[in-house]
Amino acid sequence: MRPIWRLKYGLEWLIALLGLIVVLPILFIFAILIKLTSRGPVFFISERLGRNGNVFRLIKFRSMYVDSEMITASDGKVLTLDHDPRVTPIGKIIRLGFDELPQLLNVIRGEMCLIGPRPDVPWERERYSERERKRLNVKPGITGLTQIMGGREMNNAQNYELDVLYVENWSVLMDLKIVLLTLPYSFGMKTIGHYFFPDFYQKIQKPELTQSK
Repeated sequence: MRPIWRLKYGLEWLIALLGLIVVLPILFIFAILIKLTSRGPVFFISERLGRNGNVFRLIKFRSMYVDSEMITASDGKVLTLDHDPRVTPIGKIIRLGFDELPQLLNVIRGEMCLIGPRPDVPWERERYSERERKRLNVKPGITGLTQIMGGREMNNAQNYELDVLYVENWSVLMDLKIVLLTLPYSFGMKTIGHYFFPDFYQKIQKPELTQSK
């Protein structure tokens, strides 16, 4: 791993630690609201792929009712639906981005970083092409290029290509742009990244990517 990536991870670990201290009251409030409004655990914990394909347990606030079934597309992508009946009343608020806050613990544990590729589910690893495996060369992030480019509306091939483009073209400036765009994305500007990364947007419009695997 290049020294610059070690520096990135070290700096983001420190920011995550300080951030967790700051948002602890918010975490506590949401934990209470989740328990009061629906039965089940406060956190949703699932296995995800980390750096070098190592599997770790990702932590999120639970935003769905217990025993909700997972919905996937034909290419295996886990789908998030608009007006999803599986989402709890408080979950609609939490999904503005608050559900990701517990992942600061994943960053502190060294499993994730603040900005990076999406943390994918383990069973997708067998479907990766040689190029797509590059996304596992770095730690997954709480936010990243794929999110602010509107990855939820794209197929897996496009999402993976964005993750690889991030790994191949990473810079401090890119991370700063992603951080600044994450908040407006969370509040509804789902395609804001297209205007700030137009070259990447054009690259994922190739016919071989727009067609699901």
